[in-house]
Amino acid sequence: MRTLRHLAPVILLGGLVLAGCSGGSQTDGTAPVTPTAATDTASAAPPATTTPTSTPTAIPTAIPTATVSATPDRVMPALHGRTYEEARAEFTRRGLSAARLTTAAQHKDVTLSRDHDAWYVCASSPRPGAPLSAATTVTVKLAKDFSDCTTSFHGYLHQENDPAYTPPPAGG
Repeated sequence: MRTLRHLAPVILLGGLVLAGCSGGSQTDGTAPVTPTAATDTASAAPPATTTPTSTPTAIPTAIPTATVSATPDRVMPALHGRTYEEARAEFTRRGLSAARLTTAAQHKDVTLSRDHDAWYVCASSPRPGAPLSAATTVTVKLAKDFSDCTTSFHGYLHQENDPAYTPPPAGG
């Protein structure tokens, strides 16, 4: 009796599944369904056809369309991790003037050398994806080594240069 009690829901579910499958074939609502059983050719009645009782209706939805303008929108490219030379080339490739780029050192205790083409872009202002108007100046913050982009002690590369730094007591 205990086994039957556990099997009852499974049997009930199986019966419901079979009852739902008894229709034979599925239709997409485009053509009438003909019965699969053979009909007697001697009878004068034409074969019976059935039409689906509910046809799926398409609900019209608004499809967004892209607007094409005469001049494409200018957006700030993602420059993080590229060298300054690569950043200038990316500006040129996008039709932006590289003269709009201004540079600054990523850290307060680092002086930007005159030859900083091989330095890495750590940050940019405006941020990537922001719209660029014709008058927008882009500032990129550079570091000599890419790993220095994530190192900062209150804006300083070297902790001992941070005015808030207190060295540990000597001989401790």
